[in-house]
Amino acid sequence: MKTKAKAVIVTVVMVAVAAMVLYAPLTNALQAGEEREPCMEVYNDETLDACCRRRPRPKARWVWWFLNHSEPVELEGTAVTLFKNMLIVEVDDGQIRIHLPHAWIVNGEIMTREELFESGYLSAGENITIKALRANLIDKEGLSFYLLLGYEIIDTSEVSAYAVLPFNIES
Repeated sequence: MKTKAKAVIVTVVMVAVAAMVLYAPLTNALQAGEEREPCMEVYNDETLDACCRRRPRPKARWVWWFLNHSEPVELEGTAVTLFKNMLIVEVDDGQIRIHLPHAWIVNGEIMTREELFESGYLSAGENITIKALRANLIDKEGLSFYLLLGYEIIDTSEVSAYAVLPFNIES
């Protein structure tokens, strides 16, 4: 009886393993959205397009959406503080938060957004002008959600800090 039970168990395990070995490659091959042609050593325009076509990553799609739905704005106010990656500025209507990129150029020197305050370029209570991209997320009557991405800061002595971005902004 013991050998018969062992034989049944071994047979069931072998059938299960064989089914997985056959079933898994078939399901992976039939999954939608994963169609990719192998890259070839010699490229022409058609094979390069077919080879390198990929779905953009979610973050890339978000950046692309922001760039297509934003417009340049110029804001004047008083610097309050830098919190995480946001510059908080007091304006006529209250406070706004502006996302600041990580790296900036001031007088030919590259510094981080934190170093803008530490170096003395910006200080709390200083009047500044900020050029930013604004994208409205929700714009209803009495309710507005929007994002601001700063790309240039001008302090009281007219010295500009420019954001180091992978694209150029002209307004």
